[in-house]
Amino acid sequence: MKNPAPIDFAELESCYGQIMSWCDILQAIADFLPCHIDEGLCSRISHGLIPLLVTTHQLEERLISSGLDLIMEAGEMAEAQERRRAGRLFDLAAAQELVATLEALGEGCCRLSWEAVGYQLRSFFCSMRRHIKSEREMMRLMQRAMEAERAPALTGAINQTEAA
Repeated sequence: MKNPAPIDFAELESCYGQIMSWCDILQAIADFLPCHIDEGLCSRISHGLIPLLVTTHQLEERLISSGLDLIMEAGEMAEAQERRRAGRLFDLAAAQELVATLEALGEGCCRLSWEAVGYQLRSFFCSMRRHIKSEREMMRLMQRAMEAERAPALTGAINQTEAA
């Protein structure tokens, strides 16, 4: 790739920030089970989690998947793409199960034991935090690769300007 345009990860980082905030809330709930869980909080997370994950996954696909060629060889990319796709499917399925549990908790009719609820919450937020850490590392590597590819062009432009 010749002199790639910088990629703006701000919108994706905003999504990651929201997911991480919800992971903190889910961790607090898990830490204090059994406890009363606010119905409004359950409702907000239940209604917002799936759309947020879908948006995040779309941004990852558009911004990160399209730039993997900056940090991987062609042979590695197919495997990485498949692994990332499978991870997104797993995240979405886990989120759907979590939403069902949160809705049941909010309505006061959850049939899972407190231990099972705690395990489900921890499994979800730990998985999401690992996912985000991994994606952020790829973003960092991509930014470094883009800077390295732009550096010679920038040096050349500076030299031309000084020579003129």
